[in-house]
Amino acid sequence: MKLFSGLKKLGRADHSPDRQFGTGLWRQHHDRFLRAVDRYYTTAVAISEAEDANAAVTSASTADDATEPPGAPTSELIAAGTHRLNELVPVVDDITRWMHTHCPVAGQVVPAHVRQRVGDAPELMARASAKVAEAVLAASMARTELRAGRPAASSAQACERFIADAAELLARARSSLPAEDVQ
Repeated sequence: MKLFSGLKKLGRADHSPDRQFGTGLWRQHHDRFLRAVDRYYTTAVAISEAEDANAAVTSASTADDATEPPGAPTSELIAAGTHRLNELVPVVDDITRWMHTHCPVAGQVVPAHVRQRVGDAPELMARASAKVAEAVLAASMARTELRAGRPAASSAQACERFIADAAELLARARSSLPAEDVQ
């Protein structure tokens, strides 16, 4: 039996995050982006749940089911942001995987010869993560505004802008890497 279990292991590629993205600075950029995306998802789910609860209270208190809950457009905009962020995660994976494969860095400092090869990609990835974190803050503001019964459309629009900024920064990071090697 042990012989066959060893053969199974030989046929599988190691797709662990440490192998794909390293353990140094590139992995830190990757994980920071994913943590921000996770926080955005959590906030979007909380907004959706609050809207569902408000809709239940509204429908129980009024006979007119044709009215839309006041926060519906806001929650839809914020939910759309989760889909857009979902599209950006593979981009971050590709950039991080390329940097680790072609320019591995074990620590938190980028050596000069690596800096010449990767250009501004590390800073652009850090800024993209910060933009997603700003989208989380805007979504949190929308959640607070909805709880208070105030319109939250401006916060939802801010979420859209921050996510669009993050997408643009990631596109710039990808384009700053040598073209022949990036997917």
